[in-house]
Amino acid sequence: MGTKILTKTDTMMEDRMMAVSDDPERSDTLAKARAFKRTWLELAEALQRITSQGSWTRWGYPDFDSYCRKELHLRSSTVQKLLGSYRFLETAAPRVIERARTDEHHDTPIPSIATVDFVRRATEVGEADSDTMQDIQRVAFDEGGEVTFLKKQFNDLAFPMSTGQKKDKLRGAIAATARRLSSLICENDSPVSKKLAIKIEETIGELLQSIEN
Repeated sequence: MGTKILTKTDTMMEDRMMAVSDDPERSDTLAKARAFKRTWLELAEALQRITSQGSWTRWGYPDFDSYCRKELHLRSSTVQKLLGSYRFLETAAPRVIERARTDEHHDTPIPSIATVDFVRRATEVGEADSDTMQDIQRVAFDEGGEVTFLKKQFNDLAFPMSTGQKKDKLRGAIAATARRLSSLICENDSPVSKKLAIKIEETIGELLQSIEN
């Protein structure tokens, strides 16, 4: 079995866990932060508890953000995403939280933060009908569907684009493809003759000018 490689941050957090081992809440939250990718829901629940109780003041930190940055090595944006996702599940799908608490062997899927965020945003936008939202929640929270699958199946229903947005997206795709073509035909090994390349370049220039005005 290979030796586990510890990063500097891992080592710092491990040392801190030993130093505060007499405080179960503090050491437990540190352990969850170290195992963040696997236990994000547990970490989010611990952070929610700490914010409600103001525990960081007992540990000598001036505010919650300082505690998260200096002790847990978590950025403010990450913490807000963790708390936002957890609070959404509390309201919209408490069964997921309960399942995470009771399923010791992780036999049932725990949705990723990205998956929860997709469902949260779809709920807030409110464009999808109730049947579609039920399908989204079922796939995300009960079947273990990843965010890439959710986007492929439900993005157009949950986040429909206006006519203007569709045109802007298409315009951007055409411009990017045109610039890529221009770059390729100018390569030293390009099989396109210089005369034809110049003609294509002129046409691409006209195309870009027409769609960007």
